Amino acid sequence: MACLRASRRVTVVGAARDEAQALHLAQAVHPEIALVSTELSPAGGGHVLRALRSAAPTMHLVAVVRALTPGSVADALRAGAAGVVEEGADAGVLLDAVLAAASGRSLLSGPMAAALIGRLGQTLPAAGSGRLTPRQRQILGLLALGLSNPDIAARLGIRPATVQLHVRQILRRLGAVSRTQAVVLGYRLGLVHLD
Repeated sequence: MACLRASRRVTVVGAARDEAQALHLAQAVHPEIALVSTELSPAGGGHVLRALRSAAPTMHLVAVVRALTPGSVADALRAGAAGVVEEGADAGVLLDAVLAAASGRSLLSGPMAAALIGRLGQTLPAAGSGRLTPRQRQILGLLALGLSNPDIAARLGIRPATVQLHVRQILRRLGAVSRTQAVVLGYRLGLVHLD
């Protein structure tokens, strides 16, 4: 937390010791981002994340888990986290996770991507046709990099509304309910590859 307070790019508006205090703070302060320890709730990390998501639907959540495992990453993302970091992560990792969430991105890289793909890849529904146009495959690849719609639009020289339309079509064609699930399905179907 000290590293975030020291950053000029982040303003820390509060800290909570337990789930009840976190919910109260979320409703009273309306922060843009919450860095949430999954240890806050005796009912488990998914419970506190879902409660915060329900209390403040526009708030971006970054889960702090005891260990980055396939289960902890998948559970946090299913509960609504935009990102997942490990307890004891260095200051740079925490700041990167918070800034990514602030810009509406979910960074799935390295062990987190492998953990997510390994866990969710077995439980996702079979994709519909899975047939994507070359442009949709290109956009899916940029989604896998964690880029937001405006970032993708700028990179491809198209309008954000056009990107949004492509993303909706990608979700429909893959039978996905979220961008994250579309990326995971893309890996599973060989449409996206880890570099």
